Amino acid sequence: MSRLTISMIAPTACPDYHWQLMKRILIWIAVGIAGLILVGYIVFSFWLNSYLRGDSFRTLLNRKTSIFLHADGQYLPFHWTGFSVYSDGYQAHGKPGTVFRDLQADQIRAEFQPQGIFHHAWEIDELTIQRLQVNLTPTTLDVEFPPTSSAGSAHSSWVPNRLDLRKTQINDLNLTWSAPSQTANIRQTRAIIKPEDRAWIISAHGGQLRQTGWPVLNIDHLRLRYQAPELFITDGQLKLSDSENVNITGQANFSSQPVVDLQIKINGVVVTPFLPADWRAKLKGIANGDARLSGRFDNLETITATGKLNLTGAQLEALPVLDKIALFTRTEQFRQLVFQKASMDFIWMKSKLTINHILMESEGLLRIEGDCIVAQEKLDGLFQVGVAPTSLRWIPGSQARVFTVERNGYVWTPVRVTGPLVNLKEDLSQRLITAAGTEILEGVKGSLEKGAKDLLDLLKSPAP
Repeated sequence: MSRLTISMIAPTACPDYHWQLMKRILIWIAVGIAGLILVGYIVFSFWLNSYLRGDSFRTLLNRKTSIFLHADGQYLPFHWTGFSVYSDGYQAHGKPGTVFRDLQADQIRAEFQPQGIFHHAWEIDELTIQRLQVNLTPTTLDVEFPPTSSAGSAHSSWVPNRLDLRKTQINDLNLTWSAPSQTANIRQTRAIIKPEDRAWIISAHGGQLRQTGWPVLNIDHLRLRYQAPELFITDGQLKLSDSENVNITGQANFSSQPVVDLQIKINGVVVTPFLPADWRAKLKGIANGDARLSGRFDNLETITATGKLNLTGAQLEALPVLDKIALFTRTEQFRQLVFQKASMDFIWMKSKLTINHILMESEGLLRIEGDCIVAQEKLDGLFQVGVAPTSLRWIPGSQARVFTVERNGYVWTPVRVTGPLVNLKEDLSQRLITAAGTEILEGVKGSLEKGAKDLLDLLKSPAP
C-alpha cells in the first residue's frame, strides 16, 4: 500500500515544483533586466549630463545656429538645472548677403526633452528669449568675419546633430534698419515663433514702429510665415489711435536679389502728422485708401509706392493764393475752404512724388482738378480751377478774359503753381489783375467808374 501511495503523489508534486522553479528564474531575469535598465539609465543620464555641460554641445549649438542664421555667432556659457539650461546671451554677425548685420539675444532659457535623443534630435519644447536686438542693415560684400570654430564638434554617430525646436518666445523684440537720411525701428514687440512643415509661423503684438519723418505707429498685431528665402505677411495692423489704423499684407524675398511687395490699406488716418512741417497748419483731413509698396529693399532708389487716397473732412487754409482769391472776390469763404470731395492718385519713386487726378470740391464755391510733381521740396503743378460765377462779379474782365470755360456749374481757368513748398507761386493773381486793368482801360460798358479804379488799386495791393 505504501508504494502505491508514493507513486500516486509523485506525479502531482513534480509539475508544481518545476513551475515554482520557473517562476523564480523569471523573477530573477526580470530583476536582472530591470537592474541593467536602471544601471543603463544612470550611465546614460550621467553621460548625457556630462555631454550637455561640456564644450562639445555648446560648440554644436554654435555651429547649428550659425548655419541656420547664415552668420558667425557664439553662445555665452550655459548654466544647467536638470535638463533646463540658461545662457546670458548669444551674439552674431551676419555674413555677406544675410538680411541682418548684427544680432544679440539676451537671457536665453530652454527646456530639453532627453527622450528626443532616441529620435536622433535635441528636442526643445520652448525657447524663451528675454530680449532680441537685430540690426537689419545688410552687410556689405567687403566685410569679412572669422569662421565659426569647429573645435570640439566631433561626436559619435549616434549623438544627435539635429535641433527640434517646438516654440520660441521673444518677450522684447527690437529691429532697426537704416538708409541715407532715414532710420527706422520696431521696439518692444512680443513674438512667438513655431515651426510648420518647412516654414516658421511668426505672430507678434505690441510695441511701436518708428521712422524718421513719420509719427509713431503702434503695432496691434502681425502674423507672418517665413519659408526661406521668402517672408509672407498674412495679416498686419498698425495703429495711430483707436480709430486710425493701417492694414498690411504682402511678401518679401531675401534671395540674392531681395525684393518687397506690400499691399497697404489706410483706414481713417489723420493726414496732418505725415505732411511737411510747413503744411501741417494748411491742410487737414482724414485719409482712406489703398497703396502698394514694391522694389528692392537693398536699393531704396528702386522702391516705388503707388495708390489712391480719399480725404474726408478736408480743409485748406492759410494759403496766400486763397487769401488773394478771397480779396479779389470779396468772399471770405475762400480763406478757409471745406471740401466735400477730395481724392488723388499718387506715385512715389526715387524721392519724387507725382500726384495725379487731383479732385477737390467745395460745393457751390470752388472745384480743383489737376496734377503736380513734388521733388526736392519743390512743387510744379498745373490745375484746372473752377469757381462759382457769382464769385467773380467784383472782378472786371475775369469771366471774359480768365475764367472762360463753363462746365458743371463753374467757370474754369488753368492755374500754374510752382516753387518751394514753403513759398508757392501761382499765375492766377497776375492774370486777374491784367484782365481787370485791360477791361477798365478799354472802357467796357461805356465809362470808367470810380469803383472800378478803386478795385484795380485793390487788386494790385499785396495780399494780407
